[in-house]
Amino acid sequence: MIDELEGRSECLYFHFDVRDHYLKLETFIQTADSARKVIASLNETFFQKSLRYELIVLPPDEGSFLTKLAIWISAGTAGVFGFLNSDIGAAYVDGLTGKPPVEWAKELGQASRELAKAASDGPAEEKAERSRAACLVSAKIVVAMTKSVLENDTAKLKKVGMEMGTLADALDARADFYAACVGDKDVARVGFSPDDDFPIPRSSFAERAQKPARKAEEDEPPNWTVSIENIFVTSPNWDEIDQRARHWKGKDQYHRDCYFVIDDAEFWHLVKKKDLQVDVLDNLKVQWASQMIDGRPKNRRVIRVLEYNGNKLSEPLKADALDAILGRHTATTARSGEPSLFDGLD
Repeated sequence: MIDELEGRSECLYFHFDVRDHYLKLETFIQTADSARKVIASLNETFFQKSLRYELIVLPPDEGSFLTKLAIWISAGTAGVFGFLNSDIGAAYVDGLTGKPPVEWAKELGQASRELAKAASDGPAEEKAERSRAACLVSAKIVVAMTKSVLENDTAKLKKVGMEMGTLADALDARADFYAACVGDKDVARVGFSPDDDFPIPRSSFAERAQKPARKAEEDEPPNWTVSIENIFVTSPNWDEIDQRARHWKGKDQYHRDCYFVIDDAEFWHLVKKKDLQVDVLDNLKVQWASQMIDGRPKNRRVIRVLEYNGNKLSEPLKADALDAILGRHTATTARSGEPSLFDGLD
């Protein structure tokens, strides 16, 4: 078991600054359970519950109260790396861990090489070692994301998008973690490394113990409707920021007027590089979304520019990426003779 832990696990540290180096049982149980719930929320939202793992409590070091939870991964790493390689996944992982996907890929490659070098029974053993390396790096990613949820302030987590959808469950678990610390007057500060570094003082516990407000079901915004259609641009706006004030204008494939913004980072990257061939009347094939409000489409967003004047730029986002960006949504297909997704004016 110890060998498996070393090859497939990573430690998540809770370092409690307590005067006499002891912790109440209730505090230990509540904080450990909060970490479990954060990890479960990440697995459900980001990896579609594909990750198979166990949390194991390791003994604290002598002379301190350093809780050590090892996350041991046995399977399901494809879900982690699939998420890492998606646009929305890359944004979340970079935002939470501070390391872009390319750095995690390098770490996986290094771990694979080191473990494969240690293998002695040929290709089958090397394959097994590569699987262990994937489990190890996946554990490191999950631990880094979990640590970020617990350690970062609420404003930063909201900026990353952690308050959306089922990710709010992770923030609820984080609030429970700090509620347990509030209830234990012996805890002066909290850190998340084995070093004597305690970045979260007791004065910050109460604010972090507040659960994010959730809208009542009837107050939630309407679902997004997603479709792939062609647009003929009649009035573009090449200023990415200014487009919020002055939308792009065009005609849909049924020659009806439509107004929209483009929320495709790759498209704007091409614009900045001047890699687009612009015509008088540009033709875009897009994956876009709107919300039906009072029977009319509002808040129109181009999520992906698929083609620009016949030149292919990217593939449509899949359902999991759309879920992460939009939350609840419905996919539709525009057919000849039927109203388009964006029929009508604002």
